[in-house]
Amino acid sequence: MVGMRLFTWILAVVVSSSSVLAQETSSSFQLAKSDNPAAPSSGAVSGQQLQAVKRLIKRELKKAIDGRPYPLAQEWRPLTTREKFNVFLKRTYSPGTFAGAGIDAMKDDFRHRNSEYERGWRGLGQRTGIELATSESDVFFQQFLIPALLKQDPRYFRNPSLPLPKRALYSMSRVVITHADDGHSTFNASRIAGGAISQALSDLYVPGLRQGMTPIWSRISFNLVRDAGFNLVHEFWPDLRKKLLPKW
Repeated sequence: MVGMRLFTWILAVVVSSSSVLAQETSSSFQLAKSDNPAAPSSGAVSGQQLQAVKRLIKRELKKAIDGRPYPLAQEWRPLTTREKFNVFLKRTYSPGTFAGAGIDAMKDDFRHRNSEYERGWRGLGQRTGIELATSESDVFFQQFLIPALLKQDPRYFRNPSLPLPKRALYSMSRVVITHADDGHSTFNASRIAGGAISQALSDLYVPGLRQGMTPIWSRISFNLVRDAGFNLVHEFWPDLRKKLLPKW
């Protein structure tokens, strides 16, 4: 019963965050329309309307290629509790959240350790749905609740001023080091504790999951390695994009 309520709550978070995404998309189309206020509302499509649509498509493609913007380390400032909540809302529908769930599902499918799931694509789909629910609870605890309680910053900050080896090391180390709200670097207890709480709660609703501290720590360790890889992408992708896609 508790597990079903928790799963329902997580799905509610996904639905509410999706509505936020829909509002943002709607505002983008309104902006494209405002680029051409004199365009007729009916009849043949004018050249100005086509140009407005092209600008909208290019803007949305650029946002997809750029990904979620990550601030520079030199731009750091503390967040209010409200701002941390906004970080959580944006992360609920970010590509990284869905990609993380997909990676976890493929890892579980490759190991074939849980006989509660079917084999093949149907089993992968079942795992992905469960992992997405767990990823959403990860986001809640790691990006909002624990950072708000411990006064830590849940965001990742790029540091392109460092030499390449130190920059890569800095990027991967951010899974265990973060900013405190007073500005000093500290142990990233928000990520570790938030992940532990989320994984412990998953014992209530994930069928056939091995329970206990050992499997929980195993899943946390895998997620830390996975997130360190994501940090490398966040750190170096903007530079690679400028070289590979200079026109964007």
